[in-house]
Amino acid sequence: MFVAAGSGACHSIIGDAAGKCYTWGRNERGQLGHGDLLQRNVPTIVKKLSGKKVIAGAGGKHHSAVVTNDGESYTFGSNLYGQCGTGSLKSKDKVEASVKLMYAPQPQPRQIQALSQFTVTKVACGQNHTLALTQEGQAFSWGNGGYGRLGHVKQQDEFKPRNIETFNQRVPVAPDVAACSTTATFCVVQVGGQVYACGKWKSSGDNTMYPKAFMDLQGWNIRHMAAGATHYAVAADQSTITWGQAGNGELGYGPSGKKSSANPDKVYALEGVHTHQVACGIGHTLFLVKPGSKQVEDLEVYEPAVAEEEALPEPEAAPAAKGKGKAAAGKGKAKAATGKAAAGKRKAEDGEEGAAAPKGRGRAKK
Repeated sequence: MFVAAGSGACHSIIGDAAGKCYTWGRNERGQLGHGDLLQRNVPTIVKKLSGKKVIAGAGGKHHSAVVTNDGESYTFGSNLYGQCGTGSLKSKDKVEASVKLMYAPQPQPRQIQALSQFTVTKVACGQNHTLALTQEGQAFSWGNGGYGRLGHVKQQDEFKPRNIETFNQRVPVAPDVAACSTTATFCVVQVGGQVYACGKWKSSGDNTMYPKAFMDLQGWNIRHMAAGATHYAVAADQSTITWGQAGNGELGYGPSGKKSSANPDKVYALEGVHTHQVACGIGHTLFLVKPGSKQVEDLEVYEPAVAEEEALPEPEAAPAAKGKGKAAAGKGKAKAATGKAAAGKRKAEDGEEGAAAPKGRGRAKK
């Protein structure tokens, strides 16, 4: 069994004990894999994966990735930055528009052919990038390469899986622990269980262009790790650890607890409970825990009002401010702003403004 969401994701993925895959949430780019763009409010089986035993999965903002028990990997949803790993941004189905070409999403699961010769054991999705781990101890990343999140030293997009050279031979990765936030990538190496990270995971400091040791979680035996757009969660030993920016209680510290945390800290409502897996999305976190404890039995049960509905439209850009004084002042700045607007357009589409975690350093105390 597994439970998964992802950084920037407004959808979730679950696999049951029989290997059936269920998805629910927003679906405007086909990220649920049902062949349509209808939002699902309850877990719905992905029929295209029937006959496959799905053992792991992950979700980005508009795409998803899953792994089967025979080491195959599949993706579905948006491929705007190459995050589906097909090797090209183009699709057979495209819509001609007056301003730009809008490529149709990939609303059904499709196997990643570039990884067919490897036994994939784990996938993780950032907002617009993807990471895959193999049984052989290798790590592959692809999609949006901004901030160095792919770990290839250069900030460039990759349209198909590319091997992260840092983890070859000397420091092979563990095959089952990885996470991707909006602008960063995390995984654990086999020797010593040390967490490595690349990209940008705090609002201050430089980009990390290749994987480096992440010391804040040193000493913990990490079973599972997940990242949202601006927050993180870890299952380790008999504790659950979270940190980052939060505005909807996604860190699990309770209504009277702190809203955000610059450093890793325990979720005391689950302290002593064995957490199997964690999953993070926009404004929410999922915990898959061992049943039977009093803390788990006392938790509230959520029931949605309706099972499925049309997805809400994405908000439109705010209209430009009016006024003679502002117009006159802004006229002279228009040309200078053009270059900045073009450079910032990609970041705006990627949703990365303010995506990093707050300042601060420290380690989660046992």
